Amino acid sequence: MELTRQSKNFEAAAADSKAVLARSPGDLLRLANSDHDLFATYYQLRRAGLHISKGDEWDYRRRLADHALFPDFGEHITFAALSLDAIGLSNYGSCSIVLRNDMIAHRASVFEENSVLFTERHRVAMKKGKVPHGYRASWADRGKLCAAKLHARIDADTEHDEYSGLLMSQGTTSEEDQFVEAHIFGPWTARTIEQVSVSKRRKKADNISIKWLIELRKFGVTVKTR
Repeated sequence: MELTRQSKNFEAAAADSKAVLARSPGDLLRLANSDHDLFATYYQLRRAGLHISKGDEWDYRRRLADHALFPDFGEHITFAALSLDAIGLSNYGSCSIVLRNDMIAHRASVFEENSVLFTERHRVAMKKGKVPHGYRASWADRGKLCAAKLHARIDADTEHDEYSGLLMSQGTTSEEDQFVEAHIFGPWTARTIEQVSVSKRRKKADNISIKWLIELRKFGVTVKTR
């Protein structure tokens, strides 16, 4: 595949993208209290008895996909999305958490899209977790994967300020979100966070939590509303 000049410009921009996950402000409170506390993944919360599965169809599909892609170590994976504007997928929460590249680059990879939808479409679970070539890349090669995925949507009229919307498109539901997924292996603390921004369009119940998020600043985290 030969990239156009515009596609190469997009690749260069995407190579500098950030891993951003979205959560409710309350999910960050424990990290704001101490840099010895670790972020807990969905599976770790369940194993510790701190989270009850909804038992819905999406939970079931998520478990199948994670077992196929991350056999025996799925509970250690943090899921995020690549972003060029430091904003995460709002369907997962009003608080966007930007992770520091230098803290995750050695243990992160990227995936072309929502891994649940991908594994179902390509029947990965039926193929013992074997993923077709070209859909997964190292953190260092994330720009190449983004360009390979989106080059057909880039033409001579594509402006630089359109790149963010190309890389991540917010859907009405999580299944309609369009993004490049990031997988970060292993634990992380408040010191892994570069920036936290909270949307003004949030639940009123989150306002109490937000007052405490300012404590993250003592760990070098930028905290702001947007």
